[in-house]
Amino acid sequence: MPINDILNNGWIQDLFPKEDVDGMVAGLRNEAKGAGIPDTADAMLAYFLETVKQKFKMILCFSPVGDNFRVKSRKFPGLVASTAIDFFHAWP
Repeated sequence: MPINDILNNGWIQDLFPKEDVDGMVAGLRNEAKGAGIPDTADAMLAYFLETVKQKFKMILCFSPVGDNFRVKSRKFPGLVASTAIDFFHAWP
């Protein structure tokens, strides 16, 4: 469930080929070294993921009317557990 993966941990397994991930991590190498991150593959990947999580914003809009929101919140528990819900109108 990609939506749940993004909401819960900011990462979807196997979304990018290994070569692309290596290129993205290499692009952050100088910044990571400046932040004191060790130059190991695991530490660099963790730094990359943390950077993505800090800068990534996702907006989902659902109508609370009807059963759709209830069904989606059960199907994707990350919608309730890992998000901030902002109600624009009173809940019906």
